[in-house]
Amino acid sequence: MNILKRYESDDFDESYAFDDAEYGDIEASGSSKPFLVKAIAMILAVTGIAYGANIALSPSGSVTEFGQGFVTTAACDTNGGITIIPYAGFINDTGTGKFSLDSIILENVDAACVGEDFTIQVYGETGTALTVSESATAANGASYVQFDLGRFYFQDSSTVLAIDRSYIDYDVLTDTSAGSTEFTSNQSSIQITFDPDRTLSFADATVIRRITIQTVKH
Repeated sequence: MNILKRYESDDFDESYAFDDAEYGDIEASGSSKPFLVKAIAMILAVTGIAYGANIALSPSGSVTEFGQGFVTTAACDTNGGITIIPYAGFINDTGTGKFSLDSIILENVDAACVGEDFTIQVYGETGTALTVSESATAANGASYVQFDLGRFYFQDSSTVLAIDRSYIDYDVLTDTSAGSTEFTSNQSSIQITFDPDRTLSFADATVIRRITIQTVKH
């Protein structure tokens, strides 16, 4: 059952907007932002409107909303689990506009997870994982391969690296400045931003019911 909740904000944070396929060589964190994504972010910043759906995120059927967090476990995390916070927004695209999954923030990630590959997937009520991004297989973007996962390498306290060719950005939010204990206290944060070139490759926020995270040694 789809439950859509509308809320308004006078200062919508643009950072929450829009910004298994073949694995390629490891590339540096952060892909180039498609023009469509930039335009959408600007529109959202001006309108100040975002939408979130209630999504069931545990076997017991409990419900959380976009913008809230839920805790899940990963093999490398033994200190209370990783908090997963999904964010949604509206793509104002003529004829194909929709509410989409824009980003996911992982909080309270253990220092022990350094050296692990993370795989993130989202699901509806039933069926296979939803499409979350794509990549162009031709220089002019004439053809695309769609991805139903995001995968990155947690290299060190301040570095995450994409290990597929999808248009997904990965950024460390952890304060690693002198004197900060966030990393050593197992409170690292990582932001995953879904930046496909085309509207159809954004996961529909209104149908998302489950988000999974898996880790494996790099």
